[in-house]
Amino acid sequence: MQVSLESVQEVEYAVLCELDRICKKYGIPYYLGQGTLLGAAKYKGFIPWDDDVDVLIPYDALKRLHEIFPNEAGSKYLLTNYKVEKYMPLSWSKIRVVDTLSRPKQYKDIPINWGICIDLFPIYPISDLKLLRKAEEFLFRAANKIIMAEWTKYEEGRGVFERLLEKTPLALRHAVMNVAVHLLGMHGNDSEYVLLPCKRIKVIKRDIIFGEPKTLPFETGVFPVPTEYHTYLTVTYGDYMAPLPKSEQRGHDLKMGEIEWRI
Repeated sequence: MQVSLESVQEVEYAVLCELDRICKKYGIPYYLGQGTLLGAAKYKGFIPWDDDVDVLIPYDALKRLHEIFPNEAGSKYLLTNYKVEKYMPLSWSKIRVVDTLSRPKQYKDIPINWGICIDLFPIYPISDLKLLRKAEEFLFRAANKIIMAEWTKYEEGRGVFERLLEKTPLALRHAVMNVAVHLLGMHGNDSEYVLLPCKRIKVIKRDIIFGEPKTLPFETGVFPVPTEYHTYLTVTYGDYMAPLPKSEQRGHDLKMGEIEWRI
């Protein structure tokens, strides 16, 4: 079924508003991130060609949200990750609209809920000691690579290393990720640095995100953003206010026509 980009954005915006409602009710902090933050800063809404929503949320707060969300949001939504759906090949969480569909055709055999979704990226504390921080980042990157092996078995052109990872038992993949997350979770919330498992895993200073509360308009609402959102966007995108060439004006790596949609 062909659907319009605008209708997909409407569904995702409704999910964001539901997340905002629940987080306000229970005092759970979160922040717009990635392309959604860029859209807020540059367009006061969705980037015109963007087809997803990205949110940053402290790791402890995300764990609490997983406990609260099912009863608070009801059966229309599913807050999921690899602990909820064992074949989920991602290290972060998603909120999906259960009775919709947004499934890349090449991954149709992965048995997870493929409802239209927004991404929730945990903000992990990480060691202030440089060598230990590098080691923890390396372990998380390795764990992330391992858990994403569920994608690669459906992709062409994968190498020997990817093929070996695909043969790793699912329980072992999860165990490696659990160890990496546990080590990060041992640090207090006053660590100088944090790790973000976004599309490009990165370590940044905590005070770029946390500090004086700030908000930006996004579509018809106003939402929390990182304290130093200009710095965050510059680190992520460079000169983010510069116009993008037409060739880079796209949402998912896959074109809309290569995804099965249902609203």
